[in-house]
Amino acid sequence: MKAEEQRSHSPPVEVQSRATWEKLYELQVHPLEPGLQDDERRKAPIALEVSRDRYMDLYDFFPIGYITLSSEGIINEVNLAGAALLGIERNKLIGRRFAPFVASEDSEPWHRQFLNTQNCNAKQSCEAAIRRVDGSVFQAKLDSSRMEAGNDSPVRIIISDITERKSMEKEIQERRKEMDDLHMLHATSQTVAAIAHELNQPLLAIASYSSAALMLLNSEAPNLDKVRKAVDGCERQAHRAGKSIRDLLEFLNIQEFSTETFDLNAEIANALDVARSEHELGFECIFQKDEEIPLIRASRTHVQKVLLNLLHNGMEAMQEAGVPLPVILVTVKSIPGENVAQVTIRDNGPGIKEEDIYRLFKPFFTTKAKGIGMGLAVSRSLTETNGGKLWFESQAGSGAIFHLTLPFAS
Repeated sequence: MKAEEQRSHSPPVEVQSRATWEKLYELQVHPLEPGLQDDERRKAPIALEVSRDRYMDLYDFFPIGYITLSSEGIINEVNLAGAALLGIERNKLIGRRFAPFVASEDSEPWHRQFLNTQNCNAKQSCEAAIRRVDGSVFQAKLDSSRMEAGNDSPVRIIISDITERKSMEKEIQERRKEMDDLHMLHATSQTVAAIAHELNQPLLAIASYSSAALMLLNSEAPNLDKVRKAVDGCERQAHRAGKSIRDLLEFLNIQEFSTETFDLNAEIANALDVARSEHELGFECIFQKDEEIPLIRASRTHVQKVLLNLLHNGMEAMQEAGVPLPVILVTVKSIPGENVAQVTIRDNGPGIKEEDIYRLFKPFFTTKAKGIGMGLAVSRSLTETNGGKLWFESQAGSGAIFHLTLPFAS
């Protein structure tokens, strides 16, 4: 029994020395056989000593710090790398508490990790600032594990210097912030330019209509019909300017909203009726709905805006291209394995040029003669805010195809 206890408290050795340990165990525990050679008995302790020295060399000169703490947090063992990291000679570390080396701002996480290590077999990890004896600080990763069963077991710590890694992470964060700031500055300049462009055109038109109206009113026999048309033109351009500003504000500031459960088929039918009444183009609509599709949960207002924007885009594209028999196909279906409904809106217009597809959802990009280029960008933002997706499918000679998904209520 004494030999077994000695063996259980001996330090571990390399795998290659396992046979030597087994031989030494047999020599210590079992009675010697009469025929055992004396030289074999002498070789076993020598091999064990060589193996132990080799292990100690590996332990001491390993580039990562190893520290063994008692259950009270006292340093019992430390390798050379660990002593170098703490900035103090190894013999002066033995018997000191490890906790004071942890910076005050990280002392609580370390104390919690130490207690967790004593209470479970799983390895624990944390990152902490370590303060050396000379006052200098480095960032470290502390991996701790219990060496034996029981709450009084010693704790082995592996301490790694991650200062360089943390410095790189900080630098990356700073660079990312600089890029975000530049992106924001660029977006702001784009926004200002877009606002200036979109307001400049209607303001010039309003000025022209107003001048014409004044000239007509100052004439000896004012033509009231022409004056009325000039005033109507001023009103239209004022509404255009207001719409441009509202679109921009909606994109830049999508505020909190309330959601509700509703029938997607009914909402699409309602959007088609509104689109017909708002647009002069006469088109054929084919609505392939799924009567058994579950209710969805989203902002009804947001969904209506997205649907109307996609429908208006299709109608305007077909009208500008002079399509003789304009058709819009709307399909609703559920996606197997996903808790969403998919809406597909397809027209038989000219479609989207290949070079324009990647810019389709970017703010301020438009292929229309009029427009600020915010419709699809706003529609995608609204869709994603409600937990869905909006994307374009490219098929040669198939017009424009947009897909929209929205989550089911349950």
